[in-house]
Amino acid sequence: MSAKRRAKPQEVYINNALPILYVDTMSIAHRKDGFNYLSFGTNLPDTIVEQVRLIIDDESLHLIIDDLCGSTNYFPEKPSKKERVPSK
Repeated sequence: MSAKRRAKPQEVYINNALPILYVDTMSIAHRKDGFNYLSFGTNLPDTIVEQVRLIIDDESLHLIIDDLCGSTNYFPEKPSKKERVPSK
């Protein structure tokens, strides 16, 4: 278990001024420096509107993905090389 998983904050500040956004799409770009670029968007009839951009380190992203999978009880498996659809 990582140090981040074990460390519990003593207090969590909730910023009620933040808007709640509905998102339909997420794109992730992994960087070579151990950080990841995440972009969240909302589908409109004729376009996708980007709502949020985030930079997050690998370990924190893995923790978030673990939490999402656990809370939705969805644990996808990596497809075999034969099943992969070639990118265009």
